[in-house]
Amino acid sequence: MAQPAPPHTVSPELLARDDFRAACEAMDFGTIFRLMRKYDGASQDRVSSPVRGLTQSRVSRVMPGETRITTLDLVERIADALRIPGAYFRLAPRPWEATSPATVAETAAPASPTPVIPGQPAGPVPAVASGDIEDRSLSIDIDVADDGWATLTYRHEIYNGTDTAFTRLNRELWFETTRGPLDIEALPTPDRNIIIQRVHDTALSARFACQIFPAIQPGESATVGYRGTGGRFVYDHYWRQSIVRPTGLFTIRLRHQGVTALTRCSATEDRPDGSEVTATESLSIARDENGIVIELTRRNLRPNQFVTLRWDTPHAST
Repeated sequence: MAQPAPPHTVSPELLARDDFRAACEAMDFGTIFRLMRKYDGASQDRVSSPVRGLTQSRVSRVMPGETRITTLDLVERIADALRIPGAYFRLAPRPWEATSPATVAETAAPASPTPVIPGQPAGPVPAVASGDIEDRSLSIDIDVADDGWATLTYRHEIYNGTDTAFTRLNRELWFETTRGPLDIEALPTPDRNIIIQRVHDTALSARFACQIFPAIQPGESATVGYRGTGGRFVYDHYWRQSIVRPTGLFTIRLRHQGVTALTRCSATEDRPDGSEVTATESLSIARDENGIVIELTRRNLRPNQFVTLRWDTPHAST
């Protein structure tokens, strides 16, 4: 009796190809599956069958780009089932890698010797850590259409001053008016893959995490960005931002289209002790061909602070 074929895994020859590795780093599974078919002779069924939750029909839609694979859980299951090393997806090494023989692509170059500095002890120099995860800068761009629907774009320049890798940025967005669950998408960055993991959704809010690959190592900095849509400003025009980690430079840029004048514009900063101070002196207001542009800048903020920007339009005041 013929024995069933063993589960398919990616061949060492394919793992060694630059185009396959580039597709993995970009999480371009359409290209990944097409390369598996071309060089390993793997059918759609052979690709999908070892992976729990991945069907042949899903693979058939991913290959031409009709749909994408973006969830972290499925990426990890594909890496484990098809034996693609975690580093290819900018993940931590997978548990099975500790017992697997090295592939062609996993052969490491010899380590460079550690330089000896006169007057300093030989050996690696430990990184100096301040003990905090810091936002060296945090910027929020709020683009409001003339009907009130808004797009929020966040960019965190994160510095890891601890002695452990930083892999997850927890965030929450809330609007008074929405059209359903808020849409959250990661922004592309040159040196990191960011995957959005939804934690809890309500009709008005979204709690989520930005999974960061590769992790931000101690002493490293990286930019993490995401965009949120699906919220609307109707009656109350304000944005209140909580500060959850030490923040060197904080900026809100607001663009409200279709607005030619303001009836009021103010800003406040809440301190950790609960007191409130004005931040209106840090505001700048301008007009362009589309509407009003407001910018608020604050420096050296601490955890448990809040910054609030308020603006009233003639339409909102009536």
